[in-house]
Amino acid sequence: MRMTKEEFDRELKYQVVMYFTKKMLMEALTTEDEYRQIDAICNERYKPATGNLLSGKFLLLSEISANKNKTGHHHCEQNTEDEGHEITNDQ
Repeated sequence: MRMTKEEFDRELKYQVVMYFTKKMLMEALTTEDEYRQIDAICNERYKPATGNLLSGKFLLLSEISANKNKTGHHHCEQNTEDEGHEITNDQ
């Protein structure tokens, strides 16, 4: 599927804003809540093709990375209503 020029322009604007927002978050110039608010506003304003696919993924990846750095390995716990088991992934 090809992107129109208008879709490309919207995608570009979204990605540029989110690039700088991520940078601000990494430098502690903004909070995760403010990051989420900016992401939501930009998704609404620009309607990027990848917006819903990538929205919030940066925060999830940074949280996983931070947890991994603290413990030296990554634990992922998942409880389901009917099975109630723990999944642990040590790397």
